Amino acid sequence: MKKIVIIVPYFGTLPENFEVFVKSCGRNENIDFLFISDNDLQIDYENIRFWKMTFQEFRSLIQQSFDFPIVLESPYKLCDYKPTYGKALQDQIKEYDFWGYCDVDLIFGRIDHFVTEDILDQFDQIYHYGHFTLYRNNELNNARFMSDKGLSYKKVFTSNRIYFFDEKIMPEKFDLLKLPRYEAKDFIDIDPWKFRMIDVCEEDATNYKAKTTLFEWENGHLFKCVYHAETKSIIKTEYLYIHFQKRKMTDHTQGTNHFLITNKGLVPSHGDVQAAHFSELDTNHVFEDIKKRFKKHQFILNRRIKRYILK
Repeated sequence: MKKIVIIVPYFGTLPENFEVFVKSCGRNENIDFLFISDNDLQIDYENIRFWKMTFQEFRSLIQQSFDFPIVLESPYKLCDYKPTYGKALQDQIKEYDFWGYCDVDLIFGRIDHFVTEDILDQFDQIYHYGHFTLYRNNELNNARFMSDKGLSYKKVFTSNRIYFFDEKIMPEKFDLLKLPRYEAKDFIDIDPWKFRMIDVCEEDATNYKAKTTLFEWENGHLFKCVYHAETKSIIKTEYLYIHFQKRKMTDHTQGTNHFLITNKGLVPSHGDVQAAHFSELDTNHVFEDIKKRFKKHQFILNRRIKRYILK
């Protein structure tokens, strides 16, 4: 398999599920990870390197790739700079065929079950979602973000405004350049505005009340388990990763290699998923849903105010 490295900068307080996230990275033994953080990370997996630095040092590292002053005042703005890593961190990744980035609010399954040699041969950009994206590692492709097609990178890098350059602007540039990119939704993306764990990537996500769902991680493999009451059957499907955006996931796994991912957190599993697990762990909560809706409206309002101020 071609050599892949995934770059994971993270500054500040680590999320509760961080140890499980690291474990899911470590279980992808044929893919390397480069963690960059101001935390003292103790990582024992051979495929994970740790590079300690402050956010200010990381900002200076990115600045070296540009002849104009960049605006990068907080880690949240890094979503606009992710496409620059192939250029800014080239000394660290030059031995790899592909480089990428990912968020830490997710848990990986087997990456190589979805990112196959055939896909790596065909595409220079694999996935365009901000939580996980890969790029072919060569000089031409690493400079795609500087293309004059679409929104100017200089406009983005000289503004405090968040443009989501990684997941919105970069796919537009690839399309305008008429370059093929791989964009299958091989992952689970949990709706942040509902109490139940609803996968917004499902074609029938709006019909979630008709079935119950659990998510399972077992020895490096990630599954969605759906219980159909009429047939009393459980359908189990493998996925690349699960993304929790804006959702706190409490880790109760106690180091186990088999656990369920639920709205009660990450809980140990003992044996196969059974029908009883769904009624116990895939529950609804009216009051929690009301709080979620309030948070959604508050989030949208705050984002609109920031865009108005920074436009």
